[in-house]
Amino acid sequence: MRAAYSAGGLEECRHLLVRNANDMKSKPLNVAVVGSTGVGKSTFVNAVRRLTGDGKGAAEVGLIPTTMEPCSYPHPDNPMMLLWDLPGVGTNQFPKATYLADIGVDHFDFFLLMTANGFTENDTWLVNEFRRRKNKYFFVRTKIGVDLATDKKAHPRTHSEEDVINRIRDSIAEHLKENECDEISIFLIDNHDPEKFEFQKLNMRLIEDFPDLKESALVLSLQTSSQQMIELKSSALRSRIWKMSALSAAVGAVPVPGLSIVVDMPIVIGEATSYFKQLGLDNKSLQRYAELHSVDYDRLASIVGNALGISASGAVTTEAVKTAVLLILRAAAAPTLASRAAAEGTKFLPIIGSFIAAPASFGGTYLALKLVLDKFEDVAVDVMKFVAKNAKNVVQESGSRSHEEATGCEGAQSAVGGDACS
Repeated sequence: MRAAYSAGGLEECRHLLVRNANDMKSKPLNVAVVGSTGVGKSTFVNAVRRLTGDGKGAAEVGLIPTTMEPCSYPHPDNPMMLLWDLPGVGTNQFPKATYLADIGVDHFDFFLLMTANGFTENDTWLVNEFRRRKNKYFFVRTKIGVDLATDKKAHPRTHSEEDVINRIRDSIAEHLKENECDEISIFLIDNHDPEKFEFQKLNMRLIEDFPDLKESALVLSLQTSSQQMIELKSSALRSRIWKMSALSAAVGAVPVPGLSIVVDMPIVIGEATSYFKQLGLDNKSLQRYAELHSVDYDRLASIVGNALGISASGAVTTEAVKTAVLLILRAAAAPTLASRAAAEGTKFLPIIGSFIAAPASFGGTYLALKLVLDKFEDVAVDVMKFVAKNAKNVVQESGSRSHEEATGCEGAQSAVGGDACS
């Protein structure tokens, strides 16, 4: 910032701030899903995107090899995150000798090495190649639900889900250790049941292991599915606040009518709209929660609407967000807003220095964004708590009904066991 000010004054500072504030949207993340044919790579890509194989824009899946060239699929919430579905390694079309060159291995930031049923020669080769090239990757074992169902049929009296999972994990760990890769993280998932096993844990570890700059982009690309994800997203969004506030100071701002605070409202409204969607408060996200967890959509919308004083049942409009922002600012002890804004601006003076043209605008915008993000985060947590509580009730009620039915006859008991296994 100081170098930019010396080179071109406030205008150069403004350009730098705009570039930095949009970094997370402009830097693509290339995540390669790699492994042998038939291990569920395409299905995984679809599961991450909340699609089935026959959904619009889904990766093609089938009983025979369907991926004949590297295909990228943008994440539904962030087009700059690209999931690459790669052809299976070791086939006639993609032999090991030329595989890495064929897929353009250097193009990718991260790899998810997938396998099913057992550790194969191809898996061993990829592990050794990744180690040699110092590529970062996770080892992902798919089709865990199938493994459990098979073991239950083979050992109906002694079957233990925990024991099966432990045996699979130990076997993979032993193979990785033999190839001097025992530090690699292992995840056991089932693409047809993303809420079970370690599908969500895999998402979280992807976030934790990415470099700082790309971490924010990855966090903001993932769907809000838990309170922990809400906190991670809020943290990523909070890291942008000082940049947007400095941008408002560089271009100037005006007092908010009725409030003794100088705020760049276009910047605040633009950021608030992003917060609203990223934290899962928009209509599309609420509908997804309702469908996935069998909860009442209208109740979810009312939680958001009542907390923010807006209608959450339709599209997110600029006026609705502006209304929410003004209500949040007015509720935050309006007589003290100016002094609080000044305190926020003073806190950053050692960093931003004299090139900031309007300290009052910086402090006001910073405080407004902070208050809005804090409020939206609280509402998002309330939504997630409602989802968790009522989804749990649905499971309990379902389990209760199944138990009652199971006590009626052996056939019903068998059916319940089959559903639980699948």
